[in-house]
Formats: sequence, structure tokens, C-alpha cells
Amino acid sequence: MANSKALVRPAGTAWGAVLGGWVATIGASVIFAPIVAGLIVAPGTPAAGDIAVAVPVVLGLFLSYVVGGYVAGRMAGYRTSWHGMMTAFFSLFVLLVLLLLGLAAENGMFAASGIRSAADVIPGVRDLNIYALGDALTLGAILGFLAAIFGGWLGGLLAPTVVVATAAPVRQIPARAPATVARTTEQREVVS
Repeated sequence: MANSKALVRPAGTAWGAVLGGWVATIGASVIFAPIVAGLIVAPGTPAAGDIAVAVPVVLGLFLSYVVGGYVAGRMAGYRTSWHGMMTAFFSLFVLLVLLLLGLAAENGMFAASGIRSAADVIPGVRDLNIYALGDALTLGAILGFLAAIFGGWLGGLLAPTVVVATAAPVRQIPARAPATVARTTEQREVVS
């Protein structure tokens, strides 16, 4: 007889939950972006290469990934911290694809369509001076990615795990032709 109290947990990753967590991360970052911008501009105009600019950005990323990790873990219902962390790695995958597409555009692979660089597709990239930001951008990228992984993991860890109990398997009754039943009367004796 099968144990009816066994837990059922899928072995793989629920990619729909990871995608949902990633979308929630983007939504949360849209909410946290004005707060981060206010923290950056509040002390005054930051100097080029100022590392202090990275702190509010990393904090905003961390909070966004906590929200996204929680959503991914909650949607999956099992291995919640794994799904939260996978939200950060899915973001890394998307960023790498975008960087490769930007590199391909810079090398003229999309010139026939009128796209000569990533700045033609992504607004604001043309005005960004990566070389002037140097240290702040490098430190911010490293800390931001670590904060994203930790935030996604923590958000997934905060999500509740759903316990699913299995039912005993139903035994199939083989289909046969209906048998005719003859009615007979029997006498039974009760013995005490």
C-alpha cells in the first residue's frame, strides 16, 4: 500500500516561476529607481568616478531582487531559495544576450536594418560615458550582481514552501462485459 503522506516535489526548476520573479524584479526596480535617483542627487552632483554613487544603486538592486526572489519562490512553492536565486541568474543571462546583441550591432551585423549601435535601440546609452565612470561602474557592477544573487536568494528564502500531500493511487478495475446474475434465495443460520 502506498504512503498517502508522501511529499511530492518536482525535481526540476519551475522556469515560469523564475520568469515571474524576473518580471516582478523589473517592476520593483521601476518603483525603487526614483528613490535611488533621489538618494544619488540629494547630497549634490556626484563627481565622475565617485564610488559613493554605487551604494544607492546596489541597495535598489538588492531590494528589487528581494521582491523578485520572493515572487519566484512563492510561485514555485518548492525550493524557494533556489528559484529566487535563479531570478538573478536569469537576469545575468538576459544582460549577456543584450551585450552580445550590442556588440553585434557595433560590428555592423544589423546595419541593413538601420541599427548601427546599441544606442540606436536603448535610449540614454549614447549619453553614457562609461570611461569617466570607471571605478564606480566596475565596483557597482560587481557589488550589484552579488547583491542581486543574495537578494534573490533571501527573497526566495522568505517565501513560504507549499507542502503537497499525495493521495493513494486508485486501483483500476478491468472493464468486462456485464455478467448476468441469477437470483437465488439462501437460508443462513446465525451461530452465536
